[in-house]
Amino acid sequence: MKLEIFGCHAVTAKCLRSVAVKCPNLKVLNIGRVPKTTEDCLAKIVNSMEKLTSLNCTGLNMVKDCMVCFILKKCPELECLILSSCSQVTDISLMEISTHLPSVRYLDFSGCEKVTHTGVQALAARCHRLSYLDLSSTSTSKRGVCLLASFCFRTLECVKLNFCKDISMATIEKLCRNCKN
Repeated sequence: MKLEIFGCHAVTAKCLRSVAVKCPNLKVLNIGRVPKTTEDCLAKIVNSMEKLTSLNCTGLNMVKDCMVCFILKKCPELECLILSSCSQVTDISLMEISTHLPSVRYLDFSGCEKVTHTGVQALAARCHRLSYLDLSSTSTSKRGVCLLASFCFRTLECVKLNFCKDISMATIEKLCRNCKN
């Protein structure tokens, strides 16, 4: 089952808590840009929906590294995690993902300015099934991208680096040379 309520500004935390209780078997949940989502509410959702394979939390500013860690521990089947524009997400979240969710396939950290090559290095070292990674508007550098090219080249199909300031032509060439997909 799949529920997408992206950008539904009228949806309340109470409504989301009710969804958590009444729909524990949801596989895909998109609550991105639902401004009334609280930390407590998200914790209740994740606690009730352990079968989630895809979670979109785009623009939920209350998502911090500790919440990402909680999500990873409660939803071990996640293959897709979208944390785009979650301004408090840092490299710690990427390190936790590499530890608790090495089989993840789709990650989006676009707009998470506190994400750097350190977090990308952790993903490159352990997440060898990664096929999609959006690092647009993060603080990642050529070092992180080169590590992806060296360690994730078998599965990577899409890497987004829009507005990443420290990406050079040599970095792009290495990525293209190594990642044949």
